[in-house]
Amino acid sequence: MSTETEQALMAEEPNSTVTLGEVAFDPVRTQDFRLSVEGTSGTGKSNTLAVILEDLADVAIPTLIIERLGALSPVRLEDEAIVVVGAREEEGVDLAVGLEDLDQVGSWVLDRGMKVLLDVSTYADYEQEGSRIHEAAARAVRSLNDRAHEKYRAGDRTKSLLVVDEAHYMAPKDSAPEPELDDHVKRCRGQLIKVATEGGNKGISVVVGYQRRAFLHNGVIQLAQDFIAHKPGDEDIGRTADALRCSEDDLAALSTGEILARGTAITDGDLVGPTTVRKRRSPDPREESFELPETPDKLSDVLAAIQSEVEAERERRDERADELERLREQNERLREQKADLEQELADTDRLASALENLGGANGGAARDVGEGVADLQGRVDELKAERDDLQAELEDVVEERDTLQEETQRLEERVTDLDAEIQELRTAFEQAGDHIAALGELFGTTVETGHVEPGGDERVERLQERVDELEQENERLREREREGEAFAPLGDYDEFLALDAVRQEIQTAKAECAASPRYVRGVIASIIAEGGAVSYETIAERLGVSTTTDVSKAASELERRKIITKDRHDDGMYVDLNVDGIQEVRRAAAEREKTEELMESL
Repeated sequence: MSTETEQALMAEEPNSTVTLGEVAFDPVRTQDFRLSVEGTSGTGKSNTLAVILEDLADVAIPTLIIERLGALSPVRLEDEAIVVVGAREEEGVDLAVGLEDLDQVGSWVLDRGMKVLLDVSTYADYEQEGSRIHEAAARAVRSLNDRAHEKYRAGDRTKSLLVVDEAHYMAPKDSAPEPELDDHVKRCRGQLIKVATEGGNKGISVVVGYQRRAFLHNGVIQLAQDFIAHKPGDEDIGRTADALRCSEDDLAALSTGEILARGTAITDGDLVGPTTVRKRRSPDPREESFELPETPDKLSDVLAAIQSEVEAERERRDERADELERLREQNERLREQKADLEQELADTDRLASALENLGGANGGAARDVGEGVADLQGRVDELKAERDDLQAELEDVVEERDTLQEETQRLEERVTDLDAEIQELRTAFEQAGDHIAALGELFGTTVETGHVEPGGDERVERLQERVDELEQENERLREREREGEAFAPLGDYDEFLALDAVRQEIQTAKAECAASPRYVRGVIASIIAEGGAVSYETIAERLGVSTTTDVSKAASELERRKIITKDRHDDGMYVDLNVDGIQEVRRAAAEREKTEELMESL
């Protein structure tokens, strides 16, 4: 692409220049952008971060914002594309996402191009406030970093922006002043250092804001290439002056809203300032109240789709947890049986030894109990064989449990790829639709062609005749349907199940269901026994199983074949026979039969 063409395309895109007084820079077009914004409380640090986000409001750059105190959330009034993610449904939260589902944030940002503001304060509780806040931030930043790495390796590098407020709290140096350095705090700090180290290569521009340089880990500070300083604290003024290569007096003289700046990407390496940053356009929650905006319809649809995906993944995770719990219970039961058998074997061995000693001391007594000893020895052999069988079963259960745990870990790691896979499937379905449309067009042309010239291919003539017959049969069925003769409604379950079409669909469902045919029979039998709609849990209880996974698979297969209907109630999913839908069953069966005949003829 020529330079003129690139400049023309760039001119059409929204302006991504950020202006902070006399300092202007472009974090979107800069290859490796890492900016630190320093300032004690009340000097204007949060205002500067808000102005950066406001200047990028019209720029469609995928963005992840991590904040804890709520100073940046009001920017959504200037940028309606910002989505606030929190732990639960409450005022100010657009998308409620559990802690375990934050691994999907990277895909939402980089694959959907969303601007996500993660309010980590919503994940706090009274017992583990710091730990849960840091765990939430660590999961989100890791998700962004991992997804950016995957796209980078696939040659699909996507430019994005990561903004972290209160970085001295999220990535503390040691534990000063807080929080305690538990595993989640260390993991959060490590992820921020990693994204500051590698993010530039993966297209991530990083902006961190902090109050105290002395409290922020050196791994984050030293990796920043550009510096903006509001008035620092007395303890930090010397190191801040060294970083900006300016005098301490210049820093100490800064008033609220004024900054000094230096960096290759923001000032071409020169010291700029003091200069005043404009007042943010969005409300400052510390100074004024405001009303939250309504979510745009287009964004609401996206959020609804994401919420459905999150809930579906949570349901799959719960099912895997139920299965692991079942295996743990079975494992414990087998261990207890093994311990009982080993104790019984030990007691039997002691008894056999005592009898042998008795026989050695008194031959007559040994002959009297000889038959009993032989019986006991036989029981010992049986118990040993049973113990060996239980040990083998126990090992199989342990192996199955370990396999499921590994599968669970693998599936959790693949959560971030769900959106990409969904897009691939949608593309495949669209391509398949195009192929089907093309085949339909081709078939329609063949039918409209009419008769074949004499002397033509006999197979073509037979095919044309068969097509005519199928068209006539199809028209006859349509006529009967219009007259109300073919698909009269049925009255009860017995009449419904007695139909050949229904029985054929049930047999096919048993053969093609991902679960055992027993579950297909169990669903039908439970509905008949209840005489009406029945829940998944009731079916599972009747079948003597602890989970509803296979019940759900069987129900889905029967629903797909119009045999049953599903309806979600407050206490779970219910199923019932589709007695009123016999018309659909018959039509589906007839259509499949016609299709198979036509395919055989072709």
